[in-house]
Amino acid sequence: MKKILPILSALLLLSFSMNNLTVSARALNIQLSEGIYNIKDLKLMENTTYNIQNTSAGANLMIRIDGQQEVMESHRLLENSPKCTIGPFRYVDKIVLLGPGTATLTE
Repeated sequence: MKKILPILSALLLLSFSMNNLTVSARALNIQLSEGIYNIKDLKLMENTTYNIQNTSAGANLMIRIDGQQEVMESHRLLENSPKCTIGPFRYVDKIVLLGPGTATLTE
C-alpha cells in the first residue's frame, strides 16, 4: 500500500504534464482581392481541391500558374457566381486574381 500511493501520484503528475495534441477543425474562408497569391503563403494544403466563388458585383478572372509559369487552369467568375472547384495544388503554384471584385476561397 505504501508503494502504490507514490506510483499513482507519479502517474497522475505525468498525465498532467503530457502535451495534449488537439486537432481543431476550422472552416477555411479566405477573401482574395486582385493580386498574385502563393499557395504556401495562403497556408493551403497540397493535393487538396478547394472552391472559389466571386462574392462581389464585378467579374473576376482566376488563373492558376504552376512552378514553370504555365497556366494550369483558369475560371471566369461572374458577379455572385456559384462555387467552382480548383486544384489540387502544389506549394509552387500561384493564384492570379484579376478584376475589381473579391473572391472567397473555401474548402
